[in-house]
Amino acid sequence: MKDKVEGTALVAGGTIAGVSVSAIVGGMGLVGGFGGVAIGMAPVTAAGAVIGTAAYGAKKAIEEGDATAIGAVAGGAAVGVGVSAVVGGMGLAVGGTAVAIGAAPVVAAGAVVGLAAYGLKKLFDKS
Repeated sequence: MKDKVEGTALVAGGTIAGVSVSAIVGGMGLVGGFGGVAIGMAPVTAAGAVIGTAAYGAKKAIEEGDATAIGAVAGGAAVGVGVSAVVGGMGLAVGGTAVAIGAAPVVAAGAVVGLAAYGLKKLFDKS
């Protein structure tokens, strides 16, 4: 039960961090060859929840010495490579300025999502 409470706390903390970032930073957008898309509070909040879940996954993998987490990270990174190859050059627009997003941050985001999937599996394990 302690693990479930700990995992839930990390997910909730990440979610709260996402809400806070969205409230502080304000309007953001993703621009690229596909046009521009506004990024509101919901996706930033979801990203915070994913990061909290990935933190739980990393903690459990380290505690248990579970090498399958590496597979989850590698799988997520591979998906990130694919997304980067398909979508191409992007940029994040914040407060009147824009920052380029190359392949590396997309691959890293994929790795975090893979680790979050591992964290969810661990969170919902019956043991």
